[in-house]
Amino acid sequence: MNTDLSTSQQQPATERLPLSLGWLALGAFALGTESFMVVGLLPVLAADLQISAARAGQLVLLFALSYAIGSPVMAALLARFGRRPLLIASLAAFSALTLAASMAHGFAQLALARVALGLVAGVFLPTASAVAAAMVSPALRGRALAIVTGGGTVAVALGVPLGAWIAGWGGWRTAYLLIAAVAALATWGLALGLPRQLAQAPVVAAAATKGTPAFAVARVPGVLPALLTTMLWTTGGFSFYTYIAPFLSATLGFGTEAVGAMFFAIGVAAAIGTAAGGWATDRLGADRTAQGFALMLVVILGGLSFSAQMLPHGLALPLIVGLSALWAFAGWGFGPAQAVRLIRLAPERAPMTLSLNASAIYLGIAAGSVSGGAAIELVGVSAVGWVGAAFQFAGLMLLLRAAHKARTASSALAAAATA
Repeated sequence: MNTDLSTSQQQPATERLPLSLGWLALGAFALGTESFMVVGLLPVLAADLQISAARAGQLVLLFALSYAIGSPVMAALLARFGRRPLLIASLAAFSALTLAASMAHGFAQLALARVALGLVAGVFLPTASAVAAAMVSPALRGRALAIVTGGGTVAVALGVPLGAWIAGWGGWRTAYLLIAAVAALATWGLALGLPRQLAQAPVVAAAATKGTPAFAVARVPGVLPALLTTMLWTTGGFSFYTYIAPFLSATLGFGTEAVGAMFFAIGVAAAIGTAAGGWATDRLGADRTAQGFALMLVVILGGLSFSAQMLPHGLALPLIVGLSALWAFAGWGFGPAQAVRLIRLAPERAPMTLSLNASAIYLGIAAGSVSGGAAIELVGVSAVGWVGAAFQFAGLMLLLRAAHKARTASSALAAAATA
């Protein structure tokens, strides 16, 4: 049963997407730039703070763990607060913490700042997605979510290389100062542009007041399989993405400049995919869209390893370049549909559900890097596509199983109604 498709047909033609979604997207851009930019700044940070590159790499892990563990915990602790002040306060705190990080004079100070940044990012991003979905009718949820998540996608495509260029020109502290300024601008925009009626989240607050366990949403039928689907999707994607530079170097002989150009192309394709995923979710329904992108990912990732291992260089080159861009398109296109699926399962607990979804994403990133690394050790870097395809296939099976259960339940209800 595709309930979200029928809902979309009831959409009034006059409804428009709120302009305040742009401020949410700008906040997501600032958070995404800071979280991903550090990867490209590790050599500069290591030199400036006089630490090893391996120790500097712990800054990436600390942020990921803080976000993954802290996001649902913070959502539970802050469930009583209104979403509007929560968004403004968390983004203002992110701006202040980024400013503090720019003044760090040692590894411990910067590490502490990154842990705190992961916590406030884990508050802002899921809440922003929940608010984006709440500000529009169900028929526009996919596009609204695509706008907000698109801020993070644009950060990967443009913010990260721009931040690295700024750091090369004025130092990593200058890059952090500019991110703090962008976050402050987005905070000001949210304070002026967010509707006042978002000041309270009555359903969530009422549930908290009645003593409903904060993590009870995990017991809602379908939520845990959906979260596992998210983790499998991210694990499969990052089994490849984490090692895309050595993959391209080993299979195609790409140098630093060619790899950089490929990263930019992937970022652009990811931004287009995010928009396409939001549009398809609203037009075709979240279930069909998620299944379609998941199937694409199985074929694309398998095709990457097949091209690298089985085809001559002249034929493999255009295929691998094209499939890498298609992977980004499909991988990021899946996100809005999956978010809508989770919101639909428990609309009244959307902030907590999306926080758990964010945790699943970051756990999948960690699992993907481990899985891809194991494949490289055992078989070689050309095998990372096969590993990614296997995880994506498992996620696709969960999606199909969920759709089958929904159809069975719908048939049972229809039979009971006519009995």
